[in-house]
Amino acid sequence: MPDSPAEDIPLATYATAKQQRAYIEAMRRIGKARKPGDPVRVYISVPPALVQRPGWQQRRGKIQHRLPGTQLLQFDDLFTPENYAETWPQISPSLDGMVVVAPTKRGALQGSVYRLGEVGRLEVIDFVKTGRPVLLHARGLGLIPFVDCKVHRVGDEKLRTKVTVPSGWDPHDYEPTLQAALRALRPRRTDDRPTAEPARPSHLSRPFDAPHQ
Repeated sequence: MPDSPAEDIPLATYATAKQQRAYIEAMRRIGKARKPGDPVRVYISVPPALVQRPGWQQRRGKIQHRLPGTQLLQFDDLFTPENYAETWPQISPSLDGMVVVAPTKRGALQGSVYRLGEVGRLEVIDFVKTGRPVLLHARGLGLIPFVDCKVHRVGDEKLRTKVTVPSGWDPHDYEPTLQAALRALRPRRTDDRPTAEPARPSHLSRPFDAPHQ
């Protein structure tokens, strides 16, 4: 008998092996479909309150370090509060990926559960339903693909999303899903051969359709 029951072993991912394989393949298609020399634009979905904190620029720098060569864009780079609702459907399809920076849930273990508000939730849905990579930036853990997290819809009139990071996620032992997402967001050199294989829609939108039972 093992010293500890299997359920006590920290989870490295909430995704099944089948989900991981599908995600990795989808990311591979995205990378192959990108033309050499095309810019890679990644949108940082972050609440205004977090941007105002003193450590924000340092945190943004860490995100940029993990996504070399990409153009990071925030709300103020693309929108104003007045034109956001009208402009988001026009601009969001041109973005290649998203990094979500969100506050942690009160009462949760440090850095384990994050809360997305109404706007952030809808932004994530728009990306995952088209199969584009969406990564959570967790303090102390770095970038984590949404496919590896547990996603709950919460609330009735005002919908929110709760994202739980797997307890065994190791930032120094990158999961294959993260490596696949990072490759999908890597600009291609002009001496690479272009391909035109399209990316398939992701299965990841399903957690947003109904509350977790």
